[in-house]
Amino acid sequence: MKRTFIFSFLTLALMMVCQSAFAYDYYVNGIYYRKVTQQLPGGGCGETYLIVVNNDDPNTYSGDVVIPETETINGESYRVRYIGSEAFYGCVNLTSVTLPSTIVNIGYHSFANCHILEYIELPEGMQQINSNAFSYCEELDYIFIHSTEPFYLWDDAFADINDHVHIIVPCNCIEAFEAAEEWQGIQLYDDCGHVGIGENENTTVNIYPNPASETLTIEAEGLVTIVDEMGRVVRSLFVDNKQTIDLQGLTSGLYFVKAGNEVKKVMVK
Repeated sequence: MKRTFIFSFLTLALMMVCQSAFAYDYYVNGIYYRKVTQQLPGGGCGETYLIVVNNDDPNTYSGDVVIPETETINGESYRVRYIGSEAFYGCVNLTSVTLPSTIVNIGYHSFANCHILEYIELPEGMQQINSNAFSYCEELDYIFIHSTEPFYLWDDAFADINDHVHIIVPCNCIEAFEAAEEWQGIQLYDDCGHVGIGENENTTVNIYPNPASETLTIEAEGLVTIVDEMGRVVRSLFVDNKQTIDLQGLTSGLYFVKAGNEVKKVMVK
């Protein structure tokens, strides 16, 4: 953890020194980027990568935004590594953001005041979330964390959302996260259907109708994921006893509904 913190602190300091507010270098496929070259301890340059920023407009991004792992600029390919400070700040029409596996840092106030953002998934390589990253996201219900090890949080990284958001970590990782100093006091869930250390909710799942065409009712407790035949997660939701979901947009075929350690098959017509 100490090594992660030092790395994060150095890279954050570099970002603060090298950037002016809202400055961007490139606009590619609907995304604004700043290009940064990582300085190495003792001198020398490391990786050159991209930071997602905005153009000082609260409506810079709206709808469903997908951030790529890499972007090619002037014939050179760069990894997208950071969500910059205030990158999505005040984007009141932003409904979802898909982050690539290359993202390691979520900047200050990066998603603050995104009033209709409902969920976000944080990739496995995440190293740091800065203060007020998700402040005043009133509709944010789920933060899915794919890292199996706790990473560094600023004290108020989840300020103003702790009372309603479900922060979900990988199965059987709650103890590791809650043992980390910066994660103490944060209510966590895991995708086994557990809530908190030592608690084990009833994960019995019932689904109907089966086959289904327009809607599917799920009776379960905790995180439920629906996976297609290729192993891709097509829906994730937190069910409290029973919930009916709209199947619009799903192609016909076989799907797997997972709740805790149970898996049920369902045919969608």
